[in-house]
Amino acid sequence: MVKNAIISSAALAAALLLAATCCPAANAFVAPATRNSPLVHHHPGSSSTFYNNHYQRSSSHQQTKSSSCRQQQMELNALLPSAKLTAIGMGVAKFYKASPLIAGFLTASTKAAFADSMAQYRDVCTTKFDVRRNIAMVLYSGTVLGMLCSIMYNKIFPLLFAGTDPLKLAIKMTLFDGFINAPLIWLPPAYIAQALIYKYPKREAIQKYVTDVKENGLLTKYWSVWIPCSFINFLFVPAHFRVAFVAAVSFFWMIILSLVANKSDDQDVDSCPVEPEPRMLAPAAFE
Repeated sequence: MVKNAIISSAALAAALLLAATCCPAANAFVAPATRNSPLVHHHPGSSSTFYNNHYQRSSSHQQTKSSSCRQQQMELNALLPSAKLTAIGMGVAKFYKASPLIAGFLTASTKAAFADSMAQYRDVCTTKFDVRRNIAMVLYSGTVLGMLCSIMYNKIFPLLFAGTDPLKLAIKMTLFDGFINAPLIWLPPAYIAQALIYKYPKREAIQKYVTDVKENGLLTKYWSVWIPCSFINFLFVPAHFRVAFVAAVSFFWMIILSLVANKSDDQDVDSCPVEPEPRMLAPAAFE
């Protein structure tokens, strides 16, 4: 009878151990069995071997469960940053939809500030940071490329180009933007803005623009970059993110072309004037 009672108690202990999981609620009511636990009695013979084997199997099983719980918790923690990023992205999209002009101005002006700073750093003739030049780029990019682009792309283009075929619409908008907007709206104000900042005649600014177009290949460089980028923008990018896409691409456009107006192929430090006059920038952040 005593032996049967012991075996029954051991079976009950085994059932409880196997039923226990990594859930904290279950572990609160089921304590892990040890070799000194009153649930495990040592008897000579086969009974002792049975209990030792059972103890080892139970300990291994519990360790496996704990490891699984820790792994699940780590996976859950890894998902939290993604959830936060998703929430941030939704907030940004909501802001661009609700306040397109403000969003466009902030995006384009911030881009211009960073891009022009990098361009000045790369200019061998620039000995110190030109604040007025940077302000000109910020104001131009924020107003013309940020706010005006938002109005043009999201308000005027839908009125000018009606249709249901997205491919045809993208082609029409790309050609209009590259061959009409660029030479007449996007590029000339950049030169005029710098003329206002540096206080020299606007006629000189316009003449500088004409010279860059004829001699420095300004429009050719512009079209080589912006025709394919505009097509992607109008075809694939949501309307409220088109200005942000323009700002992202134009960051690299500015680095490439920021010195096209005043840099020759053989320019070095020795060729720079001792006191350089205010110079017009190529429209590097200008779209």
